[in-house]
Amino acid sequence: MNADKIKVSVCIPAYKQVDYLRRLLDSLVTQTVTGMEVIITDDSPDNSVEQLAQQYTDKLPLHYYRNTPAKGMPANWNTVLDLAKGEYIKIMHDDDWFAQPHSLAELCEALDHHPEVDMAYSAYYNYYIDTGTTKLMTSPGWFRKAFSKAPVNVLFDNLVGPPSVMIHRNKPEYRYDVKVRWTVDVDFYIRLLHKHPGYVYIEEPLCYVGMGKEQITQEVHNVRNVVIPEYFYVLQKLGDRPFRSILVYDFLWRLLRNMRIRSEADIRDAGYTGNLPQVTHYILSWQRLFPLSWLRIGPLSKLLMAFSFLFAPKK
Repeated sequence: MNADKIKVSVCIPAYKQVDYLRRLLDSLVTQTVTGMEVIITDDSPDNSVEQLAQQYTDKLPLHYYRNTPAKGMPANWNTVLDLAKGEYIKIMHDDDWFAQPHSLAELCEALDHHPEVDMAYSAYYNYYIDTGTTKLMTSPGWFRKAFSKAPVNVLFDNLVGPPSVMIHRNKPEYRYDVKVRWTVDVDFYIRLLHKHPGYVYIEEPLCYVGMGKEQITQEVHNVRNVVIPEYFYVLQKLGDRPFRSILVYDFLWRLLRNMRIRSEADIRDAGYTGNLPQVTHYILSWQRLFPLSWLRIGPLSKLLMAFSFLFAPKK
């Protein structure tokens, strides 16, 4: 690699959270990786992020851009990716930060040593902002096996984590779908691995992920009019084939149960107008045989799901 070639672009789509962003920038100052650039694209309504960025221009190879007007999520994510010149892209949200000085170097080395893959991710710590407590988050072996076999299995449970724990090669086709917010990360992982299968998992936790009430994912958690249209939009892009996997089938079973969907009319009332997977009506017909209170009993619901899967249409 040429000395002046950029190895990795750290892409930060920022919005107002100056104290959190300072923590991220401080963690970047300590990184041991060579060939790094840092890009901030700012959606803030004031100049607080810009003023903070100016304090780091002599500490980091930092480029600041103000979005006028604001792009919103996830368009701001794509904006910062479009500006990246590095071989690799490491998106970091402004409330997340690196756990160790070698974190970014280790993520880059995962792709250096595995040219056959375009993505790597690591274990991480959830940091709960309200309490200051942490929780180790890992990607268990059974999930990695299922995720490798069929990336769509990430719908069962996103045990990859948020984008801040992941690094990928800089290719124009790797962008976030601006039509979604709640499902934006799993949709991205599925599409990336469909284009280029394979990934590397790093068992060491390399990042902290801030968890707080102000996050968009917390705002829309269990909101039927957000969750139902987004997940069915993602499923529409995938077709019916994924439901041959019991993990994806179980995901849809739980989605319909948890959102209290009992008919197609409920799906339409939630705001989704597109085509439905063939198996949707089949699952609903099974679930309507039982009161929702029964389906809320975890072991019973899992047993009914598994039994119904045996006879589900697999075309």
